[in-house]
Amino acid sequence: MADEHPKRFFVTIMAPTRQQLREVFGRGLDLFAPRSDQSGHRVDGLIALEDVGQLVEAGYQVLVSQSARRKREHRFIGAEEWMKGVLDEMERERKER
Repeated sequence: MADEHPKRFFVTIMAPTRQQLREVFGRGLDLFAPRSDQSGHRVDGLIALEDVGQLVEAGYQVLVSQSARRKREHRFIGAEEWMKGVLDEMERERKER
């Protein structure tokens, strides 16, 4: 039985163009205000693991917040590193059952 409320993670989604950033909003994700400056186009959001994978496959760069740490130790990591950690944690939890 699929989890009706999958765990969600705070992320920053970066797009190479403004148009591609606008396209992220068409995906029905829980997103915040977009911003663009000389460093690029990005938006913060609260999304599920599956959404992170789909965005990465579509060519977006996704930084996932490691929010389990104390606030002063807060940092962002790349989606691939984060997904490996999440999958490793899920495997550990499965083995503990």
